[in-house]
Amino acid sequence: MSIAGTLMVAEKLQKQKASEQKERRFRVYAYTLGACATAVVAWDLYFARELVRAELLPVIVFSMFIGCAWYFSFSIYPRASLSISLDMAYLMTALCVLPHPLPMAVAFGGAILGCHLRLRESRVHNPFLQVLSLNTGGLVTTALTGQYLSIVLARYWEFHTLTWGTVLSVVALFLAYNLTNVAIMVVAMVLKGEPVLPHLKTYFRYLTSLEVFTMPLTLGLALLYAAAGIWGFLPLATTILLASGLLKKLNQARNELSETNEQLQDRSRELRILNTIGREISTSLDPEVVFAQVSRHVQRILDAPHLFLSLYHRIPHESYMEYVARDGVVQTRPERALGQGFTAWVVEARRPLLVQDLEVDRDSIPCAPVILAPEIRSIMSSPLIFSGETIGVLCVESPRRRAYTVDNLSVFTTIAQQAAVALENARNFQMATVDQLTHLYLRDFFYRKLSEEQARARRYGSTFTVLMLDLDSFKEINDHMGHLAGDRYLQRVGEVIRETMRAADIPCRYGGEEFCILLPETDLDGATRIAERIRTRVSKLEVRVGEDVLRTTISVGIAAYPTDFPGTIQGFLEKADQALYLAKQMGRDRVISTTARPDPARPAR
Repeated sequence: MSIAGTLMVAEKLQKQKASEQKERRFRVYAYTLGACATAVVAWDLYFARELVRAELLPVIVFSMFIGCAWYFSFSIYPRASLSISLDMAYLMTALCVLPHPLPMAVAFGGAILGCHLRLRESRVHNPFLQVLSLNTGGLVTTALTGQYLSIVLARYWEFHTLTWGTVLSVVALFLAYNLTNVAIMVVAMVLKGEPVLPHLKTYFRYLTSLEVFTMPLTLGLALLYAAAGIWGFLPLATTILLASGLLKKLNQARNELSETNEQLQDRSRELRILNTIGREISTSLDPEVVFAQVSRHVQRILDAPHLFLSLYHRIPHESYMEYVARDGVVQTRPERALGQGFTAWVVEARRPLLVQDLEVDRDSIPCAPVILAPEIRSIMSSPLIFSGETIGVLCVESPRRRAYTVDNLSVFTTIAQQAAVALENARNFQMATVDQLTHLYLRDFFYRKLSEEQARARRYGSTFTVLMLDLDSFKEINDHMGHLAGDRYLQRVGEVIRETMRAADIPCRYGGEEFCILLPETDLDGATRIAERIRTRVSKLEVRVGEDVLRTTISVGIAAYPTDFPGTIQGFLEKADQALYLAKQMGRDRVISTTARPDPARPAR
């Protein structure tokens, strides 16, 4: 692993350790709060056990309403990610009408029931004891605060009739309830290392303003209970609870509809991107351009900071050419053996591979985990299959766990199928137009481009030039070192020519050790400068074969349009060939145009 990779892993472990410490402190806080609340409730109820027996029915009824109201929590502002529960109305009613310490028992029972109901339907796995401790402790602490406040307020106002004092008492309980909740929440967030201010802004902006309506509900429930007891309280309390249940169902229906709409929008966007990819990649016959287009669109719909394409070659040996895109930058890697990694497995198995967590799934992966970077956690690969043959592999990698889903794999496989068609077309085009040894264009393609350029130049009155190049004494390399060594040298010469060319130039392997280059929009002076650069670089080129070093020179002849154009393409090429012959005649390793004369100052070779 590189130093950067080691530092990255060390930093990640340090952050993970700090996160574990914060989580440990939060757990201790939750368990302590729950244990203290349980102890306080048990202590109070022990000394009031006769009262509990006498008022057991109201305690059970209020506890059930609080637990069910918490379960039926609903949302009015989905964007705020906050749910509203009417358990506050039932708890404040209990604080108004039940004698001390029964509201504590109501809060304790309601918290246990609410936790049980909420965790049963929750899709997120949370430790039951931790959630129970935190919520029980929070609700009991709130009830304890409200209980002492209600004892004080009861000295001045009773809840038998509706008076301003009664209203002010409910408002005071509402404020005490919310402030106690805020205090418990702030301590929890500080221990977990979460920002406090954004949560407080959201809480006071949405939650308190939305829960204001619990005050008139509390007044109504308390007055009914004071007038007719538990049976007068039940009809309105049940109606409120049923309304909460209906609102929760509406929330669920709205969420399902929203999820369906998002899925439809995602699918529509994916189809548009698939259509765009298919349209764009079909216009290019260059594998690197095809890959760049595919990578750009894939990164629009997937978390794909790392993406690579491997083109598989079975002949003459099992190898692959790889194109890599990292953060939008495309690079080409040299051809190498197939190996035993993800690429080899996908090629042989001819089916996609999805790894959602490399750390967890490492032992169950059917191949060696060869990755682009040490932080990679998610991998998705798909074979490129054309006419029943695997021609390569398309793969994306992400440092995020579970970055890809089965739905993502389906879309990715479709993209891979489109890419396979475009890449096979590009490969067939290259085989028909590009020399496989030097990777320069073949003669037929060169003739076609030369004819097109001549027609364009004639129409617009522009100029172009042709270079005819031939390696000097190349036969000696073949005779003394063999044709394999000669081929290796030709490969390097092809690299020199390609690296010297501009984007619009058309270099061609004309035959054997002879090359021809079309230079559009280039006059004789410009062509001479380009030819001299090639000549200089070839003269410095050294290719080591075993203990031997291969080196030679190159001669160049130049013909310019329209000065040297005799009326036919073939005649024009013969003009360039005559200039090349003159360069050979004048001693090789030189650049000569059709207008040149022998240079007596330069010795022949």
